[in-house]
This record gives sequence, structure tokens and C-alpha cells, in this order.
Amino acid sequence: MIRNSVTLAEIQREWSGVDALREQIQRSTFISNGYTGGIHPTPLVNTAYTLPYIHAFSVLNIVLEQLKSEENFDCNSHILAELVQCSEKALPWCDFKLIRAGVKLRNNVVHRGLPLERADCWKYIDAVNAELSAWKIL
Repeated sequence: MIRNSVTLAEIQREWSGVDALREQIQRSTFISNGYTGGIHPTPLVNTAYTLPYIHAFSVLNIVLEQLKSEENFDCNSHILAELVQCSEKALPWCDFKLIRAGVKLRNNVVHRGLPLERADCWKYIDAVNAELSAWKIL
């Protein structure tokens, strides 16, 4: 879907960072369970799991900016929520409502410091992954 091969490669590298961060957090949590008997402060764990979630939506923002610049849809904004809304009818979204909900929660994380539960982070990361995969970006 993205015609610029240099940008596509950069986006794929960015997504590799999402995967690597997610894996590192899971591994670190698993390893530390052996040392702490599985006891972790929930807010700290949720904050850690929120990092790859924020990164995933950052990659989505980059993708939508590129698709906009390649004239796949019109939008007068660079803001993720606006890009998602402007692209609703123009792009073949798999689960637009889930992505839109993820963007709203992302704004709560970024602007209000409200981390998500680990399972929710993974759900939305997987949703972004599904969209980018369906669009042949990943």
C-alpha cells in the first residue's frame, strides 16, 4: 500500500522496535518473577507494558502520514485521531472501531498519564499489527 520503498523499510524497522520492546518487557517480567516470587507492583508493570503500546500507535501515525502524503486520503491534520478519522472510508480497515478506541486510550496515556492494563496493551498492539499486515506494510 505504501509506494515509497525507503519509507516502507523505515516503518518496518520501527515496527521491529515495537516487537523487540514487547519481547524485552515480557522476558524481564518473566525472569524477575523467579527472583521476586511473582510479585510486581501492578502500576509499574502496567506502565512498562504501555511503552510498546505507545510505540505501536506512533508507527500507525507514521503510516497514516505517509498514506496521506501518497494521496490515499485527504486530511488537514497530522494528529493521529484526525488521521484515523479522515482515513475511515478511504482505507480498508479490518477493525476501525478497535483502532479508534485504541487511539482514544493512547491519548489518555500520553496526555493524562493513565497507563493501560497489560492485556489491553497487547490487544491494541495486535490490532495495529493486524491493520499494517493487512495493508501489506508488515
